[in-house]
Amino acid sequence: MLKKLLFSTIMSMVFMSAAFAQSTTITGTVTDAETGDPLPQVAIYIVDLATGAATNIDGEYSISGVEYGTYTFRVSSVGYITIEQEMTVNANNNTFDFELAQDLQLLEDVVVTAFGVSREQKSIGYSVQDVDAEQLAQVDQNSVVGALGGKVAGVQVVGSPTMGGSERIRIRGVNGLSDGQPLFVVDGTPVDNSSFLVSGGGSARGRDLGNLASDIDLSSVQNVSVLKGAAASALYGNRAANGVILITTKNGQMGADQPVRIDFSNSTHFENVYILPDYQNQYGGGYTQDFLQYTDPADGQTYNGLNYAADESWGPRMDGTMYRPWWSWFDHDFDGDGQSEYGTEIPMEANPDNVRNFYETGVRISNKLSISGGSSNAAYRAGVNHTNQTGVYPNSDLDKTAINFNGSLNHNNKLTSSIAFNYVNTQGKGRPATGYSAAQGNPAQSMNQWFQRQLRMDYLKQYEQDNGTKMSWNIRSNTNTRPLYWDSPYFSVYENVQQDDRDRVYGNYNLSYNVNENIELLGKLHLDQYSFTVEDRIGSGGLEEDWYYIAQRSRREVNYELGARFNQDFEDISVSGYLGSNILTQDYSSVIQQTVGGLSTPNFFNIDASVNRPDVTSYKEQKEVRSLFGTATLGFRDFIYVEGSLRNDWSSALPEDNNSYLYYGLSGSLIFTEFDLFSNQDILSFGKLRASIAQVGSDLDPYRILQTFNSATPYGSQPTQSIPNVLSNPDLKPAISSDYEFGVDLRFFNGRLRTDVNYYNSVREDEIIQLDAPGSSGYNATLVNAGEFETTGWEVAVGTTPIESRDLSVDMTVNWSASTSRVVKLAEGIDTRLLESAFFGLQLYAEEGKEWGRAITSGGYGGTLRHENGKPIVNASGTAYELETNKDLGNILPDWNGGFDLDVNYKNFSLGAFVQFQKGGKFYSISRMFGAYSGLTQETVGNNNLGNPVRDPVLDANGNEVVSVPVGSANSASGGMLLEGVDSNGNEVAYLVDAPTYWLNKFFNKEEWLEDASYIKLREVSLTYNIPVSTIERLPLSRASVSLVAMNPLLIYSSVTGVDPSAIQNNANGFGFWEGGTIPGTRSFGFNINVGF
Repeated sequence: MLKKLLFSTIMSMVFMSAAFAQSTTITGTVTDAETGDPLPQVAIYIVDLATGAATNIDGEYSISGVEYGTYTFRVSSVGYITIEQEMTVNANNNTFDFELAQDLQLLEDVVVTAFGVSREQKSIGYSVQDVDAEQLAQVDQNSVVGALGGKVAGVQVVGSPTMGGSERIRIRGVNGLSDGQPLFVVDGTPVDNSSFLVSGGGSARGRDLGNLASDIDLSSVQNVSVLKGAAASALYGNRAANGVILITTKNGQMGADQPVRIDFSNSTHFENVYILPDYQNQYGGGYTQDFLQYTDPADGQTYNGLNYAADESWGPRMDGTMYRPWWSWFDHDFDGDGQSEYGTEIPMEANPDNVRNFYETGVRISNKLSISGGSSNAAYRAGVNHTNQTGVYPNSDLDKTAINFNGSLNHNNKLTSSIAFNYVNTQGKGRPATGYSAAQGNPAQSMNQWFQRQLRMDYLKQYEQDNGTKMSWNIRSNTNTRPLYWDSPYFSVYENVQQDDRDRVYGNYNLSYNVNENIELLGKLHLDQYSFTVEDRIGSGGLEEDWYYIAQRSRREVNYELGARFNQDFEDISVSGYLGSNILTQDYSSVIQQTVGGLSTPNFFNIDASVNRPDVTSYKEQKEVRSLFGTATLGFRDFIYVEGSLRNDWSSALPEDNNSYLYYGLSGSLIFTEFDLFSNQDILSFGKLRASIAQVGSDLDPYRILQTFNSATPYGSQPTQSIPNVLSNPDLKPAISSDYEFGVDLRFFNGRLRTDVNYYNSVREDEIIQLDAPGSSGYNATLVNAGEFETTGWEVAVGTTPIESRDLSVDMTVNWSASTSRVVKLAEGIDTRLLESAFFGLQLYAEEGKEWGRAITSGGYGGTLRHENGKPIVNASGTAYELETNKDLGNILPDWNGGFDLDVNYKNFSLGAFVQFQKGGKFYSISRMFGAYSGLTQETVGNNNLGNPVRDPVLDANGNEVVSVPVGSANSASGGMLLEGVDSNGNEVAYLVDAPTYWLNKFFNKEEWLEDASYIKLREVSLTYNIPVSTIERLPLSRASVSLVAMNPLLIYSSVTGVDPSAIQNNANGFGFWEGGTIPGTRSFGFNINVGF
């Protein structure tokens, strides 16, 4: 119904727009004065008639209903010098062509700032960086967040390899203990970017459902402005403490005789697994290299077999020896020939591509249709984008439909209204499980960590016998064929099926009244709401108890805003500003239900099928924030600008006596090239110095200051309440962030070389954190204001246009940034704070006096203990390095990161390439750790220093098998891994160590598995051919292009094998410092087709 209504509305507006067409027209073309290229979206305005038009993509325009006479034509476009010419219109003179010269000093100087106000870059005293639609949509990335990675200095994006998975975005590093993310604002509407991990959390179970910013339709985006510092974002309130991603969407153009524009595009991408661990293909499953002997009760004969229950690959050599595989103990037709494979013997040999064969070719098809147009007093654009994606995981897909509409109407010369409407429906199925979890079916974890290298994937697809009994490779013995640890990976993806369905609506309605040419009154209503249903299952008949889970969540946020915008120009002074008030209301509710004790009827997935009383929890919360704010800008002779902003919030989540917090911003800019000193030179075309200081308050979630009771599992038929574990604190006050920054913007050789450098410092005080409470209080923790956190950094953006001619142009941009985030102090008597626990002995801490994000070993695990000479100390048994427990292994954040963007245009061809890079940082690779522990990976095979296979027995001088032997005392035929270091006295020692023992001991040494996160990655490549108009002039097309595209085609450099360091966001709630059980890195190739009517 909604789609039909929208279609009817669009068609009505199309016919209304067509009604403006007249028989008498003037026409012409606008081109670039230097290159001769046609210029789209140029405004041609007849001053005397107060009418005009805009050029199309070919630089052509037409204006109807122009009577004969002499008129002044004004021709203008952003980045070009405006011209005014008198033209005489008559029967023989009605075609006028114009050439515009680039205004290189102001080119790219118009940016969007707070509340969607477009301002000249020269007037801004803080750092703002724009990314336009063409840069974002070059290869049709999956989301706005992913498209921003590396394209803005100071912005870091940690991606996820999972279909529709969460992407963590940081602006200027970590700005507090909680590592918050920026606020997203679309056409003035704040939109939620929460992430969801369902069915568990932490490093064990769960599925990553992605972050909500993925609902923003990338095809509708016109421009993205990144407001980095507090001075830029303060007007948006406490949620903007970590910056603002300000998104402006596309709209039609006002103007007489605006043509109706219809655009259609198709993007088809094929995705494949790219980065896999380097598996070994010499040894099969088991704990030892000896075959086990099994007696078949059917014929009484004895056969070679494997230790099928072992989920490791320390077994026999794959040398062709005949043996009975796991499936030969089932009376089942595995190969489809109508005969049972029971009793079959096959040669022991590798299946090198068994893991790769599990994954499928994912296909993402996106079809986008938009229609736009306008008249002298109205403009509109409506679009629909449908995307269907099948994942590389079997039985996984993601379907998304986005509908958007933008419209504006001049009711008269005083009153203007506009509306922005967005509806998004997302349906997911089979999203991969994350983390260390056999229960919910995580085949990636099994295949990368606990597997056997000889297994055949085609036989694992046959996971069900005719009688319904489930089969898997990990059987306990030939007579007990129930698996010990792992179901078949195909059982996991086809029986443990997850589904989710999300409906979301966001947008706004605005009224603007021009009191006079200097004052404008505004009223705005902003809405963002969604409803979200998630179902998850564990199928019957597998290893784990069957289970059903359903969660229903809804959230609604409404912002009511009233404001006034003013501006006044005097002879040398300009004044502009905005005063406003806002009321924000938020409502959130959830109901989560799951079965307990299994299902009463196999595979009947319903809460009513719970064997025991189901676990049901519900939650509701409400919050309101009221605000007053204002900003004013003072300019002097267009080369000195000062801007000040002030905002006060009153939050219902804070104590009544401390619920008000005031913050400010003050910035200034100086265009020093306006001085006479720079007037007689042609090297430095433009130069600006800028500086700002600002302060932003922060808030907290509702109900954290008052003690409440939580609903608990009923006792029989009686409802029960429980006391929360966290003691509320009625004396909490807002945290405050204080920022300052300095920057310089330089442009050389008429804009051919552009440089922007920025330094910033941010101090956050009185963070609201949770600390342990004494046991005598009856609570585990309490909330307090504590601590001081400091972030400093540099941002550099360099752009150059070395070649620019009629047929060829080359443009290059480099973004680079480095930041340091330091914990100055925590609470009194507290010097460390746990941030996150990874699996198996490594935790992330904030430690007083050090950089945020220290990876520290815990429990019985440690890092390498080193002698004072710096060399590792080998233990007395010669089997491993001594461990230093509770060892600080360093900071996980990168030293610096950035990106390089190249655009080459030659005639009708365009080539785009984007390289992303990062230096430093660390991540914990659980996949690598267990891949070696279980003998799956290449590093566990090969020859040692004696030239013998490392998996051969370790032999002493007399030929006796031992676990470890000094190299000098080893038999010449000895196998074993080489372990070198020093003894406790610093003397150099070397041992040969039994290979499984060697890697078992490595497991306890977390330093071995904390990897360098540096990388260089070719992230995007596109080659586009713009079909000439002359080729398609006989078709009902005005423009057409075809592109070949690639996403993540090449990991150019990484110090770690088998893992993509740029995509290690393991789940929705983590900090992105460990990976384990995630799907491998992928890359995609495809094509885009774009046509216009």
